[in-house]
Amino acid sequence: MHYLSITIPEQLKTALDQEAKREHIGRSTLIQKAVRIYLELKKRQGTQNLLRESYQEMYGVSQQTLSDFAELDKDSLKHVD
Repeated sequence: MHYLSITIPEQLKTALDQEAKREHIGRSTLIQKAVRIYLELKKRQGTQNLLRESYQEMYGVSQQTLSDFAELDKDSLKHVD
């Protein structure tokens, strides 16, 4: 276990103490819980950004492939009854 000293505004400390009391846990436990949630959300956000970029790139490749084959499709349809 490591100890960490932080400074927070009085209003935030009051809200923190109220929430810790409501959840029947210590202030330190609540802060640990909040930091874990924050870090997990940031990790998910990073993953979502990577997925978004990948999907956009795949969409671009798909559009290019459709464009590349559009002329071939036109020619092929000429031979269909």
